[in-house]
Amino acid sequence: MTLDVSAVVKEYIWKMLSDCSGGMKAFILDDFTINIVSVVFSQTELLQAEVFLVERLQHIPLKKLQHFKAVCFVRPTMKNCEKLCEHLKRHIYGEYFLFFSHLVQENLLQKIAASDEYEVVRQVQELYASFVPVDPSLFSLEFSFGMNYSPSDKSLRATDRVVEGISSLLLSLKWKPAIRFQRSSSRCRHVAEEIHRLAYIQEPGLFDFRQNVGDYQLIVLDRMEDPVTPLLSQWTYQAMVHEILGIKNNKVQLRHSLNDEKEIVLASSNDSFYQENMFSNYGDLGLAVKQLVDNFQAISKMNKQIESIDDMHRFIESFPEFRHQSGSVAKHVNLISELSKIINEKSLMTVSRAEQEVVCGSDRVLAFDLVMDLLADNKVESGDYFSSSNEKINGHFCQILPFECLKLALLFILRYGGHGNKQVDEVMTALTLRNLDQLSLNLVRNFGKVVGSTINTECLFWNQNFFSRASKLVGDLKGAENVFTQHQPLLLQILDNILKGRLKEADYPHVGEVFPKDGKSRHVILFIVGGVTYEEAKFVANANQSRQGLRVILGGTTITNSQAFVQDLRSIANTEQSAT
Repeated sequence: MTLDVSAVVKEYIWKMLSDCSGGMKAFILDDFTINIVSVVFSQTELLQAEVFLVERLQHIPLKKLQHFKAVCFVRPTMKNCEKLCEHLKRHIYGEYFLFFSHLVQENLLQKIAASDEYEVVRQVQELYASFVPVDPSLFSLEFSFGMNYSPSDKSLRATDRVVEGISSLLLSLKWKPAIRFQRSSSRCRHVAEEIHRLAYIQEPGLFDFRQNVGDYQLIVLDRMEDPVTPLLSQWTYQAMVHEILGIKNNKVQLRHSLNDEKEIVLASSNDSFYQENMFSNYGDLGLAVKQLVDNFQAISKMNKQIESIDDMHRFIESFPEFRHQSGSVAKHVNLISELSKIINEKSLMTVSRAEQEVVCGSDRVLAFDLVMDLLADNKVESGDYFSSSNEKINGHFCQILPFECLKLALLFILRYGGHGNKQVDEVMTALTLRNLDQLSLNLVRNFGKVVGSTINTECLFWNQNFFSRASKLVGDLKGAENVFTQHQPLLLQILDNILKGRLKEADYPHVGEVFPKDGKSRHVILFIVGGVTYEEAKFVANANQSRQGLRVILGGTTITNSQAFVQDLRSIANTEQSAT
């Protein structure tokens, strides 16, 4: 059974647009659903479906456009309902086809019906897609839950949003799973209980798919169970781009592009090179890009040899593919050039070597020396990470930026903070000399309080033997001996335990009845409250390709990187500081 969340959502959108076939269409989207459409539909596909206008629901045209049919795809919120009512009262478009991304409350439907004075609403339907399908086995809710959970109105609204997103995915896949959660997290328990209440108590008929419940599991996890993974530098293509430049709805902003292309699209669905290399490490990626350029140069040379009518005919037939390949080559060469420049400017390889030693190494003294050397504000060479930091390469020295120093300090405290405070105190003292803002320093001082109650350091740092045993689950990691890719996320251990039916009930209890009785499931959704990383998505994709009978979908409130994660940690530290 193939599970492709992108394909499911794309099929929904085709259905919306085909239900009102014939005539020009305006696609009306809210601030969230526009993200969904942008990652699964191209402009060309929209034009093929006769969509000639895409508008945000909040923008109501001043002039009537009644020659358009309005296809509205929005979340079922009161704010969106009020905007729809305003549209209907003003009769902006000729006809309205209303599609909601989740369950619609009856009072909202009544308001819409009362506003349809011109009787222009032709269809109202629920199509369950309150999530952004980033990749076939990865989805995001595109909002920040925050890290600090308390029973406030804001937290309860955030929980409702998570429940809406996960339950819409379950309905779109036609799953009614057994539900588990991370025991140490109150917000995971709350989310799991609310989903169980919706699927098993409030709407049991809607979730009745006549299936073996034991084959399906939903497991709700907390980002704070593994704070290491989002703090590390990344060296596979997709994860590296998000860490260094940021990916938003499959789009990347280039900062140093030499041409007019400042934004590029990275989507595995329509970019074969990206699909093949999104999990390749930095070294292999460079070789792949070189091969891509060499192949294009060979094709270009052939196309220049036009000496007959047949040659012209062959060139015209191949021209669209030639243009497409030209754009692909330029895009990836520009992107790799941008990444390489930033990596050298920030000495990220030097930083990454120290990060991996702290997280994966067994020599505490070596880890401490590496961290202190970088925190000491020494300038290090750019480009050759095997050389001594005192050497000057090509006349160019780089300085480790304060943010990279902050990450190093946090990782060291996570690993060794409980073994005695002398080295930790020295790390904190060195960090204060690096011109960090007060909020970041507060985070370092209160880091134990921020993470101490939720994480299990034994699982995070003493599982190297496990990872060697689990290699069959994800396949052999190419270049595993690479000093920059030693770390593997805690999620891999959870996947292995799921596959073997050994995920402990004491740590990940069920809500309601325990299914299956042997603890094994063939289809699993792992959802991380607080955000998921592309590194974790890579291991899930590898697990799905391992042909061991386990199919996994990974999701999170957002797709995070070190910048976003540290910002969340800073917010917690600020809250802790204010409470004292």
